[in-house]
Amino acid sequence: MATQCHSRFAFGFQRKLAINFAGGEITSDPGLVVLREFDERLGLSARLGKLWVDPRDGRYTKHSGLELLRQRIYQIAAGYEDANDATFLRHDATMQLVVGKRAEPLASQPTLSRLEHDTPWESIRLLEHEGTEWFCRHAAPGGKRDEIILDIDSTADPTHGQQPLTFYNGHYDTYMYHPLLIFEGTTGVLVASCLRPGDVGGIRQLLPLLRPVVRRLRTRFPQRPIALRADGDFAKPPLLDYAEYHQLLYAIGMPRNSILEARAAGVRQRAKQRWEASGQPVRLYTSFFYKAGSWGQARRIAVKVEHTALGSNVRFVVTNRRGAAEAVFDWYEQRGQAENFIKELKRDIAADRLSCSAYRANAFRLQLHALTYNLLVLFRRHVLAGTQLATATIDTVRLRLFKVGARVHRTARRVWFHFATGWPGQPLFRDVLDRLAPIRGPS
Repeated sequence: MATQCHSRFAFGFQRKLAINFAGGEITSDPGLVVLREFDERLGLSARLGKLWVDPRDGRYTKHSGLELLRQRIYQIAAGYEDANDATFLRHDATMQLVVGKRAEPLASQPTLSRLEHDTPWESIRLLEHEGTEWFCRHAAPGGKRDEIILDIDSTADPTHGQQPLTFYNGHYDTYMYHPLLIFEGTTGVLVASCLRPGDVGGIRQLLPLLRPVVRRLRTRFPQRPIALRADGDFAKPPLLDYAEYHQLLYAIGMPRNSILEARAAGVRQRAKQRWEASGQPVRLYTSFFYKAGSWGQARRIAVKVEHTALGSNVRFVVTNRRGAAEAVFDWYEQRGQAENFIKELKRDIAADRLSCSAYRANAFRLQLHALTYNLLVLFRRHVLAGTQLATATIDTVRLRLFKVGARVHRTARRVWFHFATGWPGQPLFRDVLDRLAPIRGPS
């Protein structure tokens, strides 16, 4: 008969309170099983084992490459972004099940660290574009001729200590890496990403990242137009030339210069006069053709002029899109949604936790976080649409659906998760299970 282990501490506020450690096996993330079932039905992570080149000697390996990748991805999905967390999670029932094991211990922190440090560049390059494949198979919205939008952006990833290829960036006023990100603007899928040193900006490394994306999209969706949006840091001749040669529509922020300011002076003056006459905010648009010294041809510049009590604000966009300048700006300014995608990637998925001591390991770690982000974005899109979590952030989905305490009961045939009888999230969880049932991957 098991000995009862009561607390020896006397609680003055409640003398009838007793504590013991005989509650059985408990798991704190059992909701992950619905994410894993979604993954299984679409065959998402199953592809990763073929993309990861295993550098290990098979005679001395206990965990397959796919198991290691899944362990890292699902731990990140649950909010354990650091490999150090693997030490106490390797015996967790939920983690064992989603990785594909019933009772065997998962990989330890040193094993996962070796995974990050030993992964070859060949595998990293393949993983950089896996988001494009997931988008083509499972996320592309709309009809056969609807536009596919590629939002190009970069973000600061502050670094600490003597990490390789970390440099001071004056624009962000910090030592950092400078990851490059390409989102699909309608769905939020991160179709491609790569790590860059902190002193690399603009379009450097962009075209090698962008070309395979466009090529795959054109193959999969030959009738659908592809469009690019980006801020002024990307308004460089190689990208403009590439977009026009491959018949991509684009609207890219244009840095100011004296010539552009002079060309917009008339509209700026009219906006000021209207504001002085009415006292109400004024917004005017115009466009003209302009040829920079490094351009081989003149290109259309759309102009937006705003005048308020704070003064004038003039913005320029270089574009090959047709239509009024106002329509161009309306479309271009929707790229602000990409900032929300980046916030989720960094805040909820901790993609800026690139703290490895090797640059290649950090490049691989970025891809682990990108895969996790895309898995959750697709889950939200396919399973949670129409539920109370349809527009919830990833962190909210995690707290409402995955982070649920449960008692574990293992038998010879099954592993049972016993949720609390009064758990308020029970109706949502049942709804998610019903929504998973009809989901099938492409044949």
